Amino acid sequence: MQIAKILSELEKTRSQFWNVNKIVGNFLNLLIKANKYKTVLEIGTSNGYSGIWMAEALSKTGGRLYTIESHEKERFELATRNFKKAGLEKYITQIAGHAPEAIPSRTAGPKMFDLVFLDATKYEYPLYFEVIKNRIKKGGMIIADNTMSHHEELLPFLKIVKKDKTFVAAEFQIGSGILVAVKN
Repeated sequence: MQIAKILSELEKTRSQFWNVNKIVGNFLNLLIKANKYKTVLEIGTSNGYSGIWMAEALSKTGGRLYTIESHEKERFELATRNFKKAGLEKYITQIAGHAPEAIPSRTAGPKMFDLVFLDATKYEYPLYFEVIKNRIKKGGMIIADNTMSHHEELLPFLKIVKKDKTFVAAEFQIGSGILVAVKN
């Protein structure tokens, strides 16, 4: 199935699976291509919508997406099917489990990431940040979704990232709001 067609189908289920909107998906895709990123971690696979956007870009850069989903029965399996339909499964390593415990270890997975995309349990974002902040390459990024739609819930996380001197961070009104933090 063509990538554009599967993305269009998945856009109809956005509210059910809490997917990013098309603008954010396209932004992630372009960002990966423009920076020639090769190693991306996504926390919160859901049905695979944002993963398809990122994996399509990684198919052009020769990279790989590592994506973690804690809802193993419904969402993990659904994402697996959607990645196959899109023909992108060879660029994706799916990880079933709860982040941050499921983040690929230094021995079993990549030591460093070019980009980490957070779109999972909002109150856990500070914990995700603590686990991943030293695993981002210099010039790499953390992008967190839902900074406008879940602003109050994400306020502790936003304060932590903005205080951390190893990152330069800014919020943007794209989709439901995103934080972009670039590692110095």
